[in-house]
Amino acid sequence: MNQRSEQMVLDYLSEVGMALYGRMTAKERTVYLTRLRSKIDERRAAGPDDVGTVRGILRSFGSPQDLVERDCGGQDLDLEDDELIPPKPQHAHRPPPPWRGGPNRGFMALLEGPGQTDMSLHRKKAGRPRALREAALVARTHPAEVIAITLLLLAVPWWWNLAFVWVLGAVLIVLSQVWNAVEKWFGVGLPLVGCVLGMAFWNGETKFLDQYIQESLPTTGVIGLGLGSLVSVLHLVPRLLRSVRTQEIRDDGQ
Repeated sequence: MNQRSEQMVLDYLSEVGMALYGRMTAKERTVYLTRLRSKIDERRAAGPDDVGTVRGILRSFGSPQDLVERDCGGQDLDLEDDELIPPKPQHAHRPPPPWRGGPNRGFMALLEGPGQTDMSLHRKKAGRPRALREAALVARTHPAEVIAITLLLLAVPWWWNLAFVWVLGAVLIVLSQVWNAVEKWFGVGLPLVGCVLGMAFWNGETKFLDQYIQESLPTTGVIGLGLGSLVSVLHLVPRLLRSVRTQEIRDDGQ
């Protein structure tokens, strides 16, 4: 079977199917195109299967529009067929407002356009399982990064006196294979900068530098460290989620 001639037949049948739309139902179009294909194949079998022969066969049937007009001209549309009846607009499926017996979803539901309430509810319902699935996938595939994020979060509330766990989190960030060099510098360096700035705002008085560090670090330094750790988490978590989503897309493609 010649590939070019076969493509010509497929293109011709496709145009015929487009011309039949609105004149026949899906089942009727399938039957019509099957019969037309059989007629074309019968003529192709009677001679050489080359481009010129197939072009002549298709010309004998006429253009797709002429063929459909000749075979289906004057055919009435079956308006009782569900396929030929235009679908209802999207807003026709939305629930009635609260004053007409519908559910009360708050003031924002009144401001949403037709169908937007259902779409937003659908997104919320679909988003919850997705978020849980991503969280489980992150914990399973990147446990070290999850531990690093957790340790940074433990350093945020300075009144817990757990600022020392930030060191462990910083080590895991540096050893991570997910975050790049810039993100690692950001995740480790920003809390350190915050700590230094916090110590600079200490208003106590000491004569020696070592005493200044000993006094300012546990008072204002840990506050800056916690704030810097929080910003680092907000920067590192989206990158971690993107990595998981990319891996999930690759797995689905395989």
